[in-house]
Amino acid sequence: MLHKKILFFAFFFISFNLLSQTITNQEIKNLAFEIIKDSKNSVLVTIDSLGKPTSRIMDHHIISKELNIYLVTNPLSRKVNHLRFNSSISINFQSPDGKNYVSINGIGILIDDLNLKTKYWKNEWTPYYNNIETDCILIQIVPDSLELVSLSNYIIGDPKTWKPKTITF
Repeated sequence: MLHKKILFFAFFFISFNLLSQTITNQEIKNLAFEIIKDSKNSVLVTIDSLGKPTSRIMDHHIISKELNIYLVTNPLSRKVNHLRFNSSISINFQSPDGKNYVSINGIGILIDDLNLKTKYWKNEWTPYYNNIETDCILIQIVPDSLELVSLSNYIIGDPKTWKPKTITF
């Protein structure tokens, strides 16, 4: 009986790993879009003036399958000051069931143009900002790389190092 269990788990692990190795970059981007779209919140990490990471929960807005992601914040917030000093970011998303995640590393671009704020606005943000022109600033996420693990789609990391599927933009 133990021998059958070991064979089953070995077969499962090998099959799982083989399936996860054959995915294309476009398929990874498509899955990432779905995970980001379905996630309720994201975790944004910025670097402070001392080089230390700071993370916070954010309400993100994804515009397209090309992974155009926008955040909104108070222009006087710490994250804005961090981005003015160092535009490097990491932003992480998890599916509601906890089986899938996406991590994007890149830069955050501050956008204070009213036309662009209006264009990329998410209605859920409205109650928190009295005046879209002066009370908020957008952060556009420009990805350098993306990491994805999707247990739901049999996409796992390297079995030895756990490095997730990664694409570079």
